[in-house]
Amino acid sequence: MKEYMKSALVALLMVFAAMPLHAGDVIYGKNSRLKKEKMDVPYFLGKPEASVTAWNFMLNADNMEFWKREDYIVKTILEGNVPTPMKQFRKIVFRTAVVDSVEILRKPHTIEMWVLPDYLTIGTDESYVRMPMGPLAAQRIADSLHCILPTTYLVDRIAEVAEGHLDIFPFRPLGNRNCQPIVFQDSHNAIQAMYKAKGYRFGQFISGLKKDVVLTCKILTQPGWESYEAIYGWHHPDGKAQQPLFIKHGNFYVDYSHGVRMIYRTVKVDGKEMDAREILESPQLYRLLSDEPIYLKKASYEGMPRYR
Repeated sequence: MKEYMKSALVALLMVFAAMPLHAGDVIYGKNSRLKKEKMDVPYFLGKPEASVTAWNFMLNADNMEFWKREDYIVKTILEGNVPTPMKQFRKIVFRTAVVDSVEILRKPHTIEMWVLPDYLTIGTDESYVRMPMGPLAAQRIADSLHCILPTTYLVDRIAEVAEGHLDIFPFRPLGNRNCQPIVFQDSHNAIQAMYKAKGYRFGQFISGLKKDVVLTCKILTQPGWESYEAIYGWHHPDGKAQQPLFIKHGNFYVDYSHGVRMIYRTVKVDGKEMDAREILESPQLYRLLSDEPIYLKKASYEGMPRYR
């Protein structure tokens, strides 16, 4: 009888395993969950198919001074020169922690947010490159796509839904070489080689690729930090971040390890649509999307002066 029950259980499990996932199924995640649902980036609808290859872009960008290159990055992406997977958001769902000191946060809340599956990338489906950039260029793109940059809290939530993991791949710092486009391409090529070895595909959520340019009250709320940027992340396979929150770079600085992630501003809190930027700028609500001690007076790098 026991053998019969065991066989029946195995057969039942095989049936469930063979059943197709529908659009709302959870497919990855522990505390945060990655759903199968996708949403087209509204901004790119109707844009021409990407025509600028990574090769041509990098040839042009290679010898540009920093601010001219930043303008070139923004222009190229907003013209629609990004590969297909970067024209679709994926849905991530997570439960907030309980924060007893604020009445509205005395219970957990369910957050649904739409996130691009990789860091901002330039090129076609056949020839593309993950492109580091400074926070001012990142913010211009975010504003055009109706997006925000992540907080450190949201970077961790995104890392939790990783469909695969890479060991971080650092380059030795030799002068300012790591800030040059040729090393951006080298880093991208190294990541692609690791993808191939692991059987991953572009468009999946994979951890260990980059440090994120992030929003933080330590810059955007405190006087004296108006021309700086914040970076955080580069998660190891065990989930720990290699880079703690770091705010000592001026906003002119970028190297191969930096990446920019886009999160759509319209999120759902317990099923109700809200603006993520307004949440982060609210003294009562910001802890829904942040674990910092104070809210952001302005959840954006917009208008920040260039570092001198």
